[in-house]
Amino acid sequence: MKMKKWMAMLVAGALCAGMMAGCGSSSDSTDQSAAQASDKTFDGSISFIISHKDEYLGTLDQAAKASAESKGCTLTSTDCADDMDKQIDYVRAAAENKTDAIIIVLADDTRADEVVEAAGDTKVVFLNRIPQDESVLDENHVYVGSNEDDSGTYQGEMLADALKKEGKESVAYLMFEGTEGLVHTTKRTEGVLKALDAAGITATAAAETVDCGYDRTKAMDQMSIMLAEGLDMSKVDCIIANNDAMALGVLESLRQNKVDTSNLKVVGVDGTNAGLQAISDGIMLATVYQNAVGQATAGVQAAINLASGADLSTDISYETDQDNENIIWVPFEKITADNVAEYF
Repeated sequence: MKMKKWMAMLVAGALCAGMMAGCGSSSDSTDQSAAQASDKTFDGSISFIISHKDEYLGTLDQAAKASAESKGCTLTSTDCADDMDKQIDYVRAAAENKTDAIIIVLADDTRADEVVEAAGDTKVVFLNRIPQDESVLDENHVYVGSNEDDSGTYQGEMLADALKKEGKESVAYLMFEGTEGLVHTTKRTEGVLKALDAAGITATAAAETVDCGYDRTKAMDQMSIMLAEGLDMSKVDCIIANNDAMALGVLESLRQNKVDTSNLKVVGVDGTNAGLQAISDGIMLATVYQNAVGQATAGVQAAINLASGADLSTDISYETDQDNENIIWVPFEKITADNVAEYF
């Protein structure tokens, strides 16, 4: 999946479909994303209620709008600024306004049951962040996203490969976490450490794990605080961040404080444009690509399928979960310097 190319193609397709239908709207994965941009149209409305718009979720939002327009339906998106109470209010308002389906990126994945209650009879697609209580998922409430059991694991495997090439069997790391308590935060943090252990790498924390809320500026500030408190970076081998934004924030702090990062191994998650560029420039070691276009197009199609009474997997090439037919997985992908050019 070449993200920039496919985003451009998706937007171009949306413009063409919009002119044809007269409707408006505010690697493995390459074939799948293309397959989802079907010629079928849906003359209805979708409400996309997003937790907040950072770089990754902003891309997800753009891709959802383009996908909806390519299918001839109206999609309106609302940013709740990470306020779950507001998000539930927006869900209730969308349902009262008779939207055909709701797509939601949860601000708090422990409160999915409240979303279901607020939505009433309106169909719901949970996108990108899976509810902690998966029992809320059924034929009217589904999940589309990437399997977080893989994200941290892939980070750890790529990091272990790089360390073994240098003959290292141990590593001192700094961990920068996303929002504490969210499923994907926990799985990313635990997954990378388990993968290192499985690969025979002894991992030791050089400082306490810090919660930076997936925010680049917060990560930059936390790194600066550590340096001010006397952290010796010469004893740190790698930076592990739950997303690319935090990894880049840490690197910016180190640059500003004139810390040599040439031997520092930095890994993130998402495969944002900035993260890809950092890998290409040799600043980051690796990232785990979370396919925003794939998630968005599958999420929009899932919403259309629910609203129109079609089978959930209709016109979606991604696989459903083996144990839960109400979950569609969009695979994570490993990115290093060896294949980063494929994603531009």
